[in-house]
Amino acid sequence: MEAISVEDRGGGRRAVNARLRRIAAATGVPIAAFFGAPAPRPLAELSELIGLWQSIADPEGRSEILAVARARAAGTADEPA
Repeated sequence: MEAISVEDRGGGRRAVNARLRRIAAATGVPIAAFFGAPAPRPLAELSELIGLWQSIADPEGRSEILAVARARAAGTADEPA
């Protein structure tokens, strides 16, 4: 069996797919086994929250969000206004 390289030698996606099929056949597993399950909901929400946080340029806006998060975490906040 040939050595497997992570370099793309110009074949692009088609070459990667062909190599993946060969690996799947050699290991006796379906190609889908090489791809992880979708992120669990809490992790997906955390990723979204980080992206939203990074999009808030206004320091005052960030302070407001932090205040709400801290209050909710402490269990002292009612529903957001």
